[in-house]
Amino acid sequence: MSSKRGWLLGALLLGSMPRVDALDWRTPWSEPKDWAAARDHGDEYAWRLFIALNWPADPIARRADPAAHFGDDKPVVWESWQNAAAVYRADGADPGAWTQGGTIPLPATRERFETASLKDLPNARHVENGVMVPWVDPLESAKRLTEIRMNRAAYEYIRARELYSIDGQLRAVAAGAVRFPYGVKEVKAKWRPISAAERARYHTLNVTLADGTQRLYGLTALHIASKDLPNWFWATFEHVDNPALPDSEHWQLASHDEFACGGRAADCNRYPPHIGLEDTAWQYYRLRGSLTSFTEPNGAPRLLANSELETGFQRTASCITCHARASIGWHPATRDHAAGEALRLPIFDGAGRRGFTGTPQPEWFATKAGDARFEPLDFVWSLSKAQRRDAHSPRSMP
Repeated sequence: MSSKRGWLLGALLLGSMPRVDALDWRTPWSEPKDWAAARDHGDEYAWRLFIALNWPADPIARRADPAAHFGDDKPVVWESWQNAAAVYRADGADPGAWTQGGTIPLPATRERFETASLKDLPNARHVENGVMVPWVDPLESAKRLTEIRMNRAAYEYIRARELYSIDGQLRAVAAGAVRFPYGVKEVKAKWRPISAAERARYHTLNVTLADGTQRLYGLTALHIASKDLPNWFWATFEHVDNPALPDSEHWQLASHDEFACGGRAADCNRYPPHIGLEDTAWQYYRLRGSLTSFTEPNGAPRLLANSELETGFQRTASCITCHARASIGWHPATRDHAAGEALRLPIFDGAGRRGFTGTPQPEWFATKAGDARFEPLDFVWSLSKAQRRDAHSPRSMP
């Protein structure tokens, strides 16, 4: 059944279903822009974003193709966005203007993903034909692939303020606070190798390895951050098969999805049955939860974890608090001339893999005189990928 027929059938059945939507679902390919719904109906808003961002993309316009059918085996909207690997260049140079058309999405090669480089793994080995040999392709050896994408509003804000380089970030925070505009979005995705028999259950990607061969990957996780509120809107999705994978640490926090679960317990582990997911691979994805505040009404920290993206610290994971620590630091005496890497606040608290949770603390950023100081970067951790600008690389051009 086509996605549009599915929506029409769903509309005919609504009269018999106990459903009251806070959002307009008549054009599901359009991205929602409703701060009140994001604040008050977070789980529904998360699914509304999920549908819009996973709608098949028009490769020229780099946005949703209303003529396409949801669930078509094509690159989706967020895959047409700019890849962080292309924004934060090794020489800190201007990544160039947002262009229409071209090769969208970025070719599925090592440059698209966050993989360890060979220079970072000089002594890495793996077993091949019973013998320990050096890695020749970190992409091939990785059990998971990770990528970060940003929409045009995010990209153009970064470029206009030269936040693509450490130098530009230091200048920006010296001139005032970094505040991304309403409508900015960023996603973080995780992929794993799958078999051809699993293909119908996953949004898929063929990845070209160093030797020219291709490997089939399935999307296992998707974080969505959307600047709909001052502290952003946060949602995270996982594939329903993740807890059963041999290398999984399982879901250590209960899912929370009031929209999909309706009158059931919010950890029912279902998908919403009335938004067009049926008969598509997207029916196998689950909302683990959404966030708009740091704490619960009783003051307890709000937690949200994705087993693929917060492996090892799920029980102390909070997207909103973690991203509140996205910042750039400097020593007061060397703010504009410091050599080497910029200072960044750590993601983990203490020696173990324990995340930060709850309300951000002022002392995280403003330390005692003479020590490093940090300025927030409006919840955008991808900015930490920026490098110093090469003396010969150009600044931003029109």
